[in-house]
Amino acid sequence: MTDYTAEKQIDHDVTAAFAYLADPANLPQYFPHMTSAKLVEPELVQTTAVVDTDGDGVEEKVSGRAWFHADRDAHEISWGSPGSDEYSGSLKVTEAGGSSLLKLRIHTTEDHPGVQESLDEALESIARRLAAQSAR
Repeated sequence: MTDYTAEKQIDHDVTAAFAYLADPANLPQYFPHMTSAKLVEPELVQTTAVVDTDGDGVEEKVSGRAWFHADRDAHEISWGSPGSDEYSGSLKVTEAGGSSLLKLRIHTTEDHPGVQESLDEALESIARRLAAQSAR
């Protein structure tokens, strides 16, 4: 089992940040390689991504479904593969002295090159998106 984690402090309100993150339609805006995400049933999202699934250096388009739960009281979203414990993740927003702290975690059964960089990239993307929203 492998766990990847990343954190980033952002200058944004916890509630507003969570509202953005809790909308599955926004997932492709901040998760690298994801090209679409659509809620197809309550707490079930259909996703499409372009990734190198077999490690040959060539990215392929893949689609799948994931459960997606937004806990508004805890300001945390979580997701994973339906019927499997091989892949799951969470993104929590907490108050951090007038700003927000984002904590992103991915759990998988295998080590995947580039996952840590993708987590860092996702948090940077969230920070940019939320800063752009604040500037409006």
